[in-house]
Amino acid sequence: MDQSVAPKPEIETVPRGRAALRFVRQLAFALISIVVLIIIFGILNPRFLSAINWFHITQQVAVIAILAIGQTFIIATAGIDISQGSVVALSSMICAIILVDTHLGMIAAVALTLLLGAVVGAIVGGSIVVLGVPPFIATLGMLAIAMGAALLTTNGTPVFGLPNGFQAISQGTILGVPNMGWIAIVIALIAATLAIGSNAEAARRVGINVPRHLLMIYMLGGIISALAGIVYLSYTAAAQPTSGGNYELYAIAAVVIGGGSLFGGVGTILGSVLGALLMTILKNGTQLAGISSYVEQVILGIVVVGAVYVDNLRRRLR
Repeated sequence: MDQSVAPKPEIETVPRGRAALRFVRQLAFALISIVVLIIIFGILNPRFLSAINWFHITQQVAVIAILAIGQTFIIATAGIDISQGSVVALSSMICAIILVDTHLGMIAAVALTLLLGAVVGAIVGGSIVVLGVPPFIATLGMLAIAMGAALLTTNGTPVFGLPNGFQAISQGTILGVPNMGWIAIVIALIAATLAIGSNAEAARRVGINVPRHLLMIYMLGGIISALAGIVYLSYTAAAQPTSGGNYELYAIAAVVIGGGSLFGGVGTILGSVLGALLMTILKNGTQLAGISSYVEQVILGIVVVGAVYVDNLRRRLR
């Protein structure tokens, strides 16, 4: 009988000095790219440089940045989560239903929605750790499950009538910065303190329980996706069962642009947040430039493929 098992993914390991140099170079690349995009879109449409537009950019980047933070942890383990957009849709639907139909209050709605995210992450992580399902397939399955569940909650009908206090999550400001932006900053700071030990190979070498480690990371990813759904719901003021489309692509591209590697072991929260800002500027700038949303989808696909190609090229040249 053949006792062979599927090989474990090879997780990239980089010496500390080279990792620091790579980090600096990647941040420089992201910052230069951001400046170039600002100049280009500012020339195409001066409104891009207006204060009100940058207020909107700060709101828009929050959801992508939060998702990119969750994706960073998962990609650092040589995994991937392509269910984020569907989980955002499901989370926003469940949160809206609790707020509008049950009147349990905002705290209960947020807590139960985050619990839902933890359950989703546990299901995905369990299928990977216990059943041996590859991360891509596990999250692909969850993408379909969450998308179908979001549609089933109200038979595809949007949910309106959210409490005004809930909408203050996105509409309010502190020191002129939208609350959504502050939420993303706080999540990034917390995530930066948790990022130590996300390299599964390094964890295995020092005796950490890797299966439990992976399960916790995917649960964390689910919670973060649910949080993004809550923030997104506050921003749109209505729950759409088809919302969240392509958000996972923006998050994955943000992580790779920010220096993360799909081969695992490499990635920083700061880099992913800068990548999220770059992707948001690209999205906002193309819209203000009058570029068709269909063309925007093509550009997104090119950026994702290009980012993965550059990641692969970096690894080959090392």
